[in-house]
Amino acid sequence: MNKILKNITLLLCTGVIFTACDSDDNTGDSILEFSTTQVTLSSTMNNTVIDESLIDPDALPVVTLTATIAEPVNISVRVPIKIASSSTADADDFTMDELIIPALQTSATVDIEINKTGDAEGNETLVLTGENGPNVSVSSYELNVDIENDFINDVLDLTLSWDGEFESGDLALSSICDVDYDLLLADGVGNLLGYIAGTADCPESGSVSGLADGSYFLLADLYENPLSGLGFTDTIPLTLDYSQEFFGSGTLTNSEHTLNLAGATDFSFLTAMAIMEVSNGYNYTLSSL
Repeated sequence: MNKILKNITLLLCTGVIFTACDSDDNTGDSILEFSTTQVTLSSTMNNTVIDESLIDPDALPVVTLTATIAEPVNISVRVPIKIASSSTADADDFTMDELIIPALQTSATVDIEINKTGDAEGNETLVLTGENGPNVSVSSYELNVDIENDFINDVLDLTLSWDGEFESGDLALSSICDVDYDLLLADGVGNLLGYIAGTADCPESGSVSGLADGSYFLLADLYENPLSGLGFTDTIPLTLDYSQEFFGSGTLTNSEHTLNLAGATDFSFLTAMAIMEVSNGYNYTLSSL
């Protein structure tokens, strides 16, 4: 019996199955060795100066960065790029993809798009540099892009809302949007300057820009009330939402001057939603009255 078992063991160790036959255990250590790839960065557009106020958002200016290696390798080489500590611009000021040298190639370029941010930053410099990564050593290099003459967004977007559902006695209304309001602009002493939003939409949306510094009124005007005389006694709270990209947003609700649907007729309702202070041509401060 022992002789048979010995023969079976010998057959397993010399045949297809070799499990646990070798006296040396598999430690799991890899015998693969990777060498570090040396990468050189360069650009023919270093120290480029860009006027942000002239940037076309549909055709952003581009600065190119090139990565080069001495000899091709069998795998793609990813070259990490970061914002240098000396940069006064940040990640909002540019857009770029990864810089990758394809396998069996010795160089690659990446486009760096300079964004039109629209906030008040002053002149700044974007400084990009390489960063060592797994099996990649990047040469010391800094790409400088000077961004001057800020474009500052002076557009304030406004939305006047009054939508909702109301009921009164035996009468029912599925939507209050049958009533039509417009949003008007007046100067600091109440002189009407024109419509901000004057359509049949519900809500009404529009914007202001290019205003001289000073005080203004934002007015809600009842343009049409087809519900007058129908017996509705509900009031309509008006809401004004405002937002300025890169600067913030807010909401004002005029609960003191609500419209009684039974009593109001066309062109009979005009109320101030907010007082608006403009400074520096682009700073807006809105407050309820």
